[in-house]
Amino acid sequence: MQSIASKLTAGLILSLIIAFTALWILVSFSVQFMAKEYIASRLEHDAEVLLNAINFDQNGVFSVENSRTDLIYKQPFSGHYYVVSSADRSISSRSLWDHKLQITPVKIGQKTQSFQPGPDQQSLLLLSAAYQKQKHKLTISIAEDLNPINKNIEQFKYWFAALAAGMLMALVLIQTLILRKSLTPVNRIHTDLKLLQKGRLKKLNTEAPGELQPLLYEVNHLLGILEQRLRRSRDALSDLAHAIKKPLTVIKQITDKDLIPEATHSTLVQQTEYIQQISDHILKRARLAGHSHTGTLFSFADDLAPLIKTLEMMHSQKTIRLTINAPKDLPCPVDREDMLELLGNLLDNAYKWANNEVILSIDIDSEVYISIEDDGAGIDLDKISELSKRGVRMDEKIQGHGFGLAIIADIVNDYRGSITFKHSADLGGFKADIVLPLQRNNK
Repeated sequence: MQSIASKLTAGLILSLIIAFTALWILVSFSVQFMAKEYIASRLEHDAEVLLNAINFDQNGVFSVENSRTDLIYKQPFSGHYYVVSSADRSISSRSLWDHKLQITPVKIGQKTQSFQPGPDQQSLLLLSAAYQKQKHKLTISIAEDLNPINKNIEQFKYWFAALAAGMLMALVLIQTLILRKSLTPVNRIHTDLKLLQKGRLKKLNTEAPGELQPLLYEVNHLLGILEQRLRRSRDALSDLAHAIKKPLTVIKQITDKDLIPEATHSTLVQQTEYIQQISDHILKRARLAGHSHTGTLFSFADDLAPLIKTLEMMHSQKTIRLTINAPKDLPCPVDREDMLELLGNLLDNAYKWANNEVILSIDIDSEVYISIEDDGAGIDLDKISELSKRGVRMDEKIQGHGFGLAIIADIVNDYRGSITFKHSADLGGFKADIVLPLQRNNK
């Protein structure tokens, strides 16, 4: 989807282009109109001057006193022309030479304007007006060449278009800078969201424009609710496991007495032990996860040692030598809760089924590589094939490595990673290899 900045920039450029084009058309027509009106007013003035230069003799024949007319009307094809006509006579300016103008008859007191071609490929504006002088009707037609003024108008249009284009580019540049400056809070929020995803922030900074503050407050509110619900869920799991232990103890005490038939006794003992295992597993998960804030990254220096200490206390009846090959100072780009669940369940299984030794190897490059292997009895090849299938629910049906594997698979799938199970070539037991991408794919 196109970004808001691109849409605003495209809309701004389109609006400015439309506005400057409309302005260019308006100014061009305005200049042309004003030039025409100016020339027309000048032609009216020349017509009045020419009217004063016309005299009638005793026979009613008119003549034009050339000494009272402008010299420009005497130069051939000068671009300034006149024709004075009456009912029986017509006099043209010497500048017309042998060219004839098309005169439209007009009534006394009327004036008409028209465009027509003139001599030497000229474009003429012709003004015709009818007058009455000494009781005689005269029609005076005066024309002027528009080519020089049209040439100046065309040059003006060109320079105005160039100036408008320059102003358009300058305005687009300025508005782009203003837009980028205005979107700086949005870019900062985007950066904060990435830091929040990586666990480097616990909430978003609410110092933003008023339009964005409600969104930021709502996101922080949702983050608080999510953290609270996660803590309550873990506390509820722990409370449930503790609550189950007491009735289970009572049931076991009853089953130890010979008051129940043998078949019922065997089934009851089996199911009681199964519930006991589940409750112990829930307690282990609650202890391993702790009560940290969501979004915090796992730290090898701060979180790995307490996890190992907890596991050693949980399996204190066994002597296990744990070898750790993991970076101490390198930050781990995985959520602390997820990493504790992942390592806690894998190491819990390894401690449970190992004889003497467990190896934990972690490497971080373009991805996070986790490997845990033990020297236990291992697992059948057909069982490993079943564990490796995507979507298979790895629960207690897989003997020896059932508890916790479903949780591990959920976390790996959430990170769009991969998990494989096989025999350990070094220790001869069970080995789990996990690969997690550094960035989650939100698909």
